[in-house]
This record gives sequence, C-alpha cells and structure tokens, in this order.
Amino acid sequence: MINREKNLESVVTMLPALKIRFLILFVILSGRQVSSQQPVDYMKDSDINNFREEVFVRTDRDIYISGEDVWFKVYTLNGLAHTPDDLSKVVYVELLDKNKFPLRQVKVKTEKSSGSASFTLPDNISSGNYLIRAYTNWMKNFSTDDFFYRTISVINPFESIDHLKIPPDAKSADSVNAIAKALPQGNIYDNDGNLVIKRSSSGNSNKVINYKITLDKPDYVSRERIRMEISASDIAGNPVETSLSVSVAKSGVVNSSGLNSFYRTGNADNRIHRVEGPENLAELEGHIISGYLRLKATDEPLKNTDLSLSFVGKTSRCQFNKTDDKGAFNFVVKESGLNEIVIQPLSPDISGYYIELNQPFSSIFSKFKPAEFYLDSSRLDQINKVIIGMQINNIYEPFRQTTSDEATNVIPDFYGKPESTIIMAEYIELTTLKEVVKELLPNVYTLKQNGKHDFKLINKFRGQPFENKPLVLIDGVPVYDFEKVLSINSKDIERADIINTRYFISGNVLDGIVSFVTKKGNLGVMEFDNSIFRQVYEGCQVQNSFYSPDYNTVAAKYKHIPDFRNTLYWKPDLHTGKDGKAEIEFFTSDESSDYEIVVEGISPDGKTGYSSASFRVK
Repeated sequence: MINREKNLESVVTMLPALKIRFLILFVILSGRQVSSQQPVDYMKDSDINNFREEVFVRTDRDIYISGEDVWFKVYTLNGLAHTPDDLSKVVYVELLDKNKFPLRQVKVKTEKSSGSASFTLPDNISSGNYLIRAYTNWMKNFSTDDFFYRTISVINPFESIDHLKIPPDAKSADSVNAIAKALPQGNIYDNDGNLVIKRSSSGNSNKVINYKITLDKPDYVSRERIRMEISASDIAGNPVETSLSVSVAKSGVVNSSGLNSFYRTGNADNRIHRVEGPENLAELEGHIISGYLRLKATDEPLKNTDLSLSFVGKTSRCQFNKTDDKGAFNFVVKESGLNEIVIQPLSPDISGYYIELNQPFSSIFSKFKPAEFYLDSSRLDQINKVIIGMQINNIYEPFRQTTSDEATNVIPDFYGKPESTIIMAEYIELTTLKEVVKELLPNVYTLKQNGKHDFKLINKFRGQPFENKPLVLIDGVPVYDFEKVLSINSKDIERADIINTRYFISGNVLDGIVSFVTKKGNLGVMEFDNSIFRQVYEGCQVQNSFYSPDYNTVAAKYKHIPDFRNTLYWKPDLHTGKDGKAEIEFFTSDESSDYEIVVEGISPDGKTGYSSASFRVK
C-alpha cells in the first residue's frame, strides 16, 4: 500500500524545484517596486524589467449597430522581436467612449499567443466613433500610449441625428471614407487634435505575408454553401504557416484598405517609459486576483498572514497564500466566467479585518481619442439594410442554437481523491449534520471543549487522532464556526468527503480535510458575518461560438427562421499548414447583398499579412 502521508511529505520537498521555473520569471519580471525612471534604450538595455509586450486586436468589421456583438481576436507579441509571444496569458480589452469612460471591459484568455472573445454594444449607446484599447497586466508598468488602440464606428438608429455632423464640404471625407482613405481602423488623435501616426509593428517591409483568397464561384444564392481556400506565402513565394482570422460581412460595414491591425501608436523610437507605482506582475499562468488585507480600526496591513481563496460550488477549489510585508496578496486563477469567491484568513482568531481587491483594468488613460464621427451619405442604403438585419436577428435570437467554444474541463477537488466519500442518498435520513458525523462518517468525530464543538480526525496511518483540527469545508469554502456546521439540516447535504491524512499545500500543513457538499452547492446553508469577503467575480470570458448555421440538409435549408446576419462568418483561430493553405466553408443567409472577406494573420517569425475579396449573394 502506498503511504500517502510519506509521499505527500516528499512532494513538499519537491515543491520549490517544481516552482523554480515560474518563480524565476516572477522574480525577474516583478522583483522590485518601480519608481519614475528615465527612458532607456531598449536595444541596449539588458534589464529584463524593461521587457516589452505588444498587443494587437482585429475585429470582425468596422461599423456596428447599437446592440450588436463585436467579435475580436487578440495577439500578444514580443515588443523587441515583434514575433508571437505567450508570456502573458490574459489580455484586457475595453471599449471607451469620447470621455474615456469604459463601456465594456473583457478579460481574454490567450493560448499560444492569441485568443478571441466578444462583447455586446449597449442598446442606448450614441452614434459615434469609439476606441478599443487592449493591454496585458505587464504592460500597465509602461505608458498607456503603448497600449493598442483601434477605432470602431457605431450607429444608433433609434436616437435623434440632430447632434451628428455633416462633412463641411463635398470633398471632405465622411467617417467611413476617412477610415478607408487613410488607415484601416480609423484615425486616432491626441488631445491637441494632432493625428497619431500608426507604424508597422515590425518596421520591416520584407516581413509580409501574401494571402490569396480563392472562392469556388463569384456569385451565390440564399442559404448556399461557400467553399474558400486561403493560401499564404512570403515575398519569395514560399508557403508560410500562419495564425489568421477570417471575417465575412456586408460590404457596407467593412473598410478594406489593404493595411492590417499590426501597428503601434506609441513612441516612434525604442525608448521605454516606465510609470510610477507598484509593479504589475506578468500573468504567466492565468488571471491574478490581487489585493490587500488590513485592519478596520487602524488601516494597518496584516503582514505575513495565511489566506485562502475559495470558489463556491460543488467542487472544492481552494488556493492558499500569504500576505507580504504590506499586506498584499496574489492568487493565480484559471476559472472563466462568473464565479462566487470567498477570501479569508486561515486563522479563525483573526477578526476586525477587511479585504480590498485591486482593479484589474487600468485606471490611467492616454491622450488618444477617435476621429470625429460624420454621417456617411454614400452608404445609407447599405446601412439601412444592416439596421433591418440587426432588428430581425434580435427578434429570432432566442430560437438559435449557440454553443460554447471553450472545452468543458472537469475540475477536480483541490485535495484529489478522498479517502472516503459518503453519499447521503444511500443512507437513512437523519436530522442534523451532527447526527451524520456521529452515525455515518468514518474516522470523524466531534469533541466538546469549553462549551464548543470541534471536529477531530483519526490519522489513517497511526490510528490516533490528529492533534489539530481538520480543515472543514462547506461547498468548497473553509468554515470555522463548527456549531453552525453541525446545525445544518442533513436534508441539504449531498455528500461528504473525508481525507484523514496529513495534507500539505502552499506551505500549510493540514491535519486532514472534511468537505461537505450541499445539494444546491451555493453555500446557502450557512450564514456568515459581514467581515467575510464574499462576492461574485468575473474571470476571463467564457468563449462563445460564432453563430454560423449549417444549411446542408433539406430540413435546415427550408427552416422558417429568418437569417439576416450582418457578419456572415467569423473564424478567429484558423491556421495555414506547412503548405501554406487552409480551407473553410460556410453558408450564405437569406439576404441579397455584397459581402467582403477579410483575412489577416501573422507567422511565427513575425511576418504579417492582410487580404480582402468580395462576392455577391443574389
């Protein structure tokens, strides 16, 4: 029989070695507080603390109607080599209005230097140009001018157009034409009205990918299959492996200028400008939840205090860490979407504290702003069709079948396989949890001392009770008021897991674990005092799949649900192989219109490319 306790003890001795790889990176990238510094020459400076990342964003189109979804892909690059780099695993994307107020904020999980997500435009958003800005947590150590910025245009058909501007003369470009004439995603200006120049990320005209788009025919009818081949080659004609995105949308909402999204808006030279303030850690493994633990009475930090972060649910997902000399803490999490979290000291003797989380999104804004929005009279007919299409799609949205692209991984309990599991439905119903412990749970008993009950576990290997109390969990959250635990109605409990061996985790030694899981899994059976930090926290976005119906069968083709998609197809994670080729297929909608295909991508050595083509649905 394997001696689990001895094995665990040996694992503890290995933990430092296992963490060396990540520890070195954290120490290198975040080992000191950053003060205001003079700019340094990036090409000559060897200080890794000035390592620079670049982020780029490509959207499915350039013009949207209020209430529509904006689909986008993010890329992370090494700022010196201008090649894909996966140092950071999270990118922060925001939609800013003209007053630089964030209307939407999204955390995007990246894998192998790219990721994709979406956000929905507010229904009451005003017509105008808006900035999308993107950055990593590490990039917050530098000037916000070095964040990525791009402009999208939004039209709200339900608001008055009295405030909208008309081009001052017939020769002046309107909003959309200005984008197409100058730069593909719209001009960006500073506070003084000066045009911000967008420069190629690589700065090398030879680092170009030539994309060729081949369709099986030039014209199509409604709900017809479209087959497309994309080939990628360098300037010498050699095939190139690339990571690319493909969008197909109505021509009236796309601006094809031939320039791609891989541009920079920051300083023209290679000098780095760090900012004052605490160091922002590079998120090497996942999103970092950080904050401070302080005393309410004096606001003093609670130094070197053991903390736990727990996700409420039927699976026990606990992390343990310790505050530093300033009461600061960091937890690396990989959970996506909305989750209820609880953060608290491990010691029940600590009271009168409060926990304050750091804002993950940057609160510092650059001087950049989008170009003024003008009515585009040349596209009124096209825009009207887009507006009608949006309204029809919104009506029939509930009837669509959409899925999530994110793999559903079964997350195990942090303690692994328990020594014993008691399923309550398999036993006679008892009244309270106290009776359950007494009658059903092996190697667990309660002991009343000084008028209060304690849980005790019998050591699996020694046959004697542990000296200290076990860690008791309710729906994955440590609980220290055992009187409340024992008074829980047994009807609310689904199962109990018991680990009656010593457990080592993050420098903590636990004399066993007793985990109770309720039928609802929402911690509703417990009442906590106001001191506990408990809130719903939004992690990285759960990636949803783009709706692209399959009309391959007769039943689907003649289904009576109108299809008026403004973006016909969006594929953010396509790859060309060693032969430089990739193939896709999708179906047209019910609407006769002209459509624009845009392909954009990057190779492992930093070559970038952009191409477009058009077709018509009759």
